[in-house]
Amino acid sequence: MDSSLELARENARRFGLETLPEEHAALCVELMRSLDRIDLDAAEGILAALDEAKPPQSLGPILDCSWALYCVYRGRMSIAAKLVTESPTVQILPTMGNASARFSGIVDVVGFVLAAAGETKALQDISDRMNSSSPGDSIVKARQALVFGQHDRLWTATEQALGSDQGPRHKSCAMALRADMLHHEGRADEALETFVQMLDYCAITASVLAVAQLSKSAREALIAASAEFSEWEAVARSFNSTEITASVLQTRLLELPETAPVAPDFQTDLTPAEQSLLFAIDSSKSIAQIAREFGVVSGTLKNRLSALYRKLGVRSRAEAVAYAHRNQLG
Repeated sequence: MDSSLELARENARRFGLETLPEEHAALCVELMRSLDRIDLDAAEGILAALDEAKPPQSLGPILDCSWALYCVYRGRMSIAAKLVTESPTVQILPTMGNASARFSGIVDVVGFVLAAAGETKALQDISDRMNSSSPGDSIVKARQALVFGQHDRLWTATEQALGSDQGPRHKSCAMALRADMLHHEGRADEALETFVQMLDYCAITASVLAVAQLSKSAREALIAASAEFSEWEAVARSFNSTEITASVLQTRLLELPETAPVAPDFQTDLTPAEQSLLFAIDSSKSIAQIAREFGVVSGTLKNRLSALYRKLGVRSRAEAVAYAHRNQLG
């Protein structure tokens, strides 16, 4: 992709053109490629050029998603979350029936940004509006499962992603989520094996986005354990640049801030229904109002709440909400 873009620019210059006819689109491609290799200085320069050029809305969600990803890498999480939640071009809707690799990639980036910013409610909202046929649905579900410490649900969702036809980027993300979960569970050998398999996908896509999505503790441990592996050299060669080496990529990845702030407790495995209930009680709504939303009578809802409280080891609605905030579940 990088060499093709440079060739296009050379051909344009031969015809006396200072820029490509679709320069905005070309800059967006360059921006994503700079983020793929975690070259944040290059990304900053491209973003400045795009901001000055005021690109048209026809670029769709790519620009806002790229901006948000850049902000995550710079540690500006709240700005990143605002970019994807308030952007008129970023619309993750179940009616989007195009299960293309491009769209599932957008879903992946949006989910990653929201998780990195600790916006679990926004991530839940996306999940609620998707179904099994929605592009990227399995990755959103797997990312939720990691946040809530749900081993089985994460494994099932990533299995669906790995068996889909949505491309190696999608699969690299699924492997990253698995590696992160295994790391948190203390299964170091399995985590490393999964991480190395993920690097194979990174070499195919010429992108280390999947590595960047790991929690900082998992990233540090797994990079250290695999630093001399040949898979890193394959990833570096995929960028077709003498400036990009395995060591450069590893250093850039280690310098990133925490991009998965939730440390999942795999002892508390909440079901999707329990998660929804926990989100619902974290509000000023009465039990009667929540019951109506769930389509049950108040007595039934109270029974469900009692079961949830027992599972969380709390005794009241206030304690459950405090538990959720303390563990970043709400």
